[in-house]
Amino acid sequence: MKEKKDFLAPIMAFMVCTTCITILEGVVGMILYPEQKFGYDAFFSPPLFGFCSVLLGIVTYSKKELSVKQVWVRRGIHLLLIEGLIFGVNYAAGIIFEPLVGILLAAAIALVFVTVYVVLWLNDKRSAAMFNEQLKRYQQQILESEKFTPY
Repeated sequence: MKEKKDFLAPIMAFMVCTTCITILEGVVGMILYPEQKFGYDAFFSPPLFGFCSVLLGIVTYSKKELSVKQVWVRRGIHLLLIEGLIFGVNYAAGIIFEPLVGILLAAAIALVFVTVYVVLWLNDKRSAAMFNEQLKRYQQQILESEKFTPY
């Protein structure tokens, strides 16, 4: 079961991340650059950034159980890596933002980052609740079968 979760977690993170990035790009683009028009190649940007963001999530991976502080530090490093990736790619493409736009973009990236983790947490919470309910039913069945078993 753990292997299945290890396989599906990055895929789920990619899907949520790509969706949030697409929405962010649409909203920010309509507000800050309404006159800007893109070709179909622009559709590749969100999945590319989503894939790279999930790939950078390797900093949060650990074989041992992490403390809460260690998790928060690693997530902070993950966010900084994503911010660096996005600003670095834009800089490499020759795009330099005005300070206010850069601050808004950094805040929007952080918002997407938090949103992705909240959605993943909600999904994990739902899965845990379902698992606990199934476990409770199974334990109840065991108790009931032991009560009525003649010896």
